[in-house]
Amino acid sequence: MIALGASSFHPGAWWSKLAVYFSLCSMTELYLSFLLMYHGALTMLLGAYGILPPYFGTSPLLANIVGLDLNSYPNPLVIAGFRLTFYLGFVSIGLITTSLIVNNIVGNREKRHQRGVAAVFTADSE
Repeated sequence: MIALGASSFHPGAWWSKLAVYFSLCSMTELYLSFLLMYHGALTMLLGAYGILPPYFGTSPLLANIVGLDLNSYPNPLVIAGFRLTFYLGFVSIGLITTSLIVNNIVGNREKRHQRGVAAVFTADSE
């Protein structure tokens, strides 16, 4: 993150692309690890009752549950914990990654004609 912040002050630095790709990888890792931890804990908790938690929407829990307030709740609904904003985070990470890849491909095509020694020593003769 320090390299990403430093590359914002010096956008032409050699480490700017490396810092952007590294921060994008770390954000993706944070999203996926949170997803696995949340879904694993919810699956273990609800697995005792014989139900898998839904990814989207609601699902009835066919049991009587005693809540923390010591009231009995017959057949409560299990609501997916991830809202639209969480899934939009995945879409935004995908859009950023796609734009970086496309910009890299376009940049390499523009620099392709500059490769080699001939590009350095060419001069227009008039």
